[in-house]
Amino acid sequence: MSHPFEVGKTYRNRSGEYVVQEIVGDRMSIRYADGRNLETSVTIQARIWENIHFEKQMAMADERKRQAMEERRVARQRTARARKARSKPTFDGFEESDFEEKARGLAWSSRKELGRVLAYDLTQRTTESFDYRIVPRRSRVHVMRQEYYDQEVTEINAALFVAVSKRGASYGFQVGKPAGKPKAQWPWSTLVKALATEDTLRQTLRATLDEQGLQLDIYAMEVSYGLVGRITAHADGFLWQHEDAEQEVSRVMSGEELGEYLQNVAPNQRCDLFARKRMAPEKAIKAGPGVASEMATVLEALVPLYEASVGA
Repeated sequence: MSHPFEVGKTYRNRSGEYVVQEIVGDRMSIRYADGRNLETSVTIQARIWENIHFEKQMAMADERKRQAMEERRVARQRTARARKARSKPTFDGFEESDFEEKARGLAWSSRKELGRVLAYDLTQRTTESFDYRIVPRRSRVHVMRQEYYDQEVTEINAALFVAVSKRGASYGFQVGKPAGKPKAQWPWSTLVKALATEDTLRQTLRATLDEQGLQLDIYAMEVSYGLVGRITAHADGFLWQHEDAEQEVSRVMSGEELGEYLQNVAPNQRCDLFARKRMAPEKAIKAGPGVASEMATVLEALVPLYEASVGA
């Protein structure tokens, strides 16, 4: 009869390895590695031996398949990273000329590049789709979600922004309203109402001002248009400050008082709110391309304020 066994050679069954001692017809004598002897059937042991080999071959095939799948996965990731690296926009950094007055005013030449980088980074960081817009006749770029942006009436928009002047770069969040009775659907109205009623949003704002070193600047039309209040994080609340030619005044505000203040400031006059950070020209230039990442970190921290203003 046909079988794979030879006397003196080592094989295996479910109990372990053994050496064939003798074969007579369909009977065989085997000895295990621990010294035990067994009289058994050649047919049964041959079937077990073949099954073990089949299972081993199947396991090897599965492992080759797994390795091939892993290699394909790694290759796809490598390709995706390469594609992402090719598609990722770049910003080379600010130059001295970006902070100098031009014939038509101050406007840095690489606004589009920086806007594209910030929109890309925020999209990657938040999983929401951000876009950017150059603000007409201003040295400023807005980063926002396109579905919440009114390109026809830009003065009522809420946006994350970067602006450049002779004093340096400023970046953060802004929202404003023109003169007249504000409409309930405007981002200004939505944000002010949320800050007046939502303690979680007030706490988020205070924490963001504190952790990112930001200030909340309120501009309004009173006798003339100008800064009417600067608000910073203070203890568990906020510190409101105002300075004019004659005096400097300040007072501590709770979150509720801040909400009430914003509801009452210049109710029917033009008003703008900026939560922002400033950077001197020298520091902005020295930061090189890395300035975009530094700005993106601040803008990301302000996304909750932005989303509260657009009702996202």
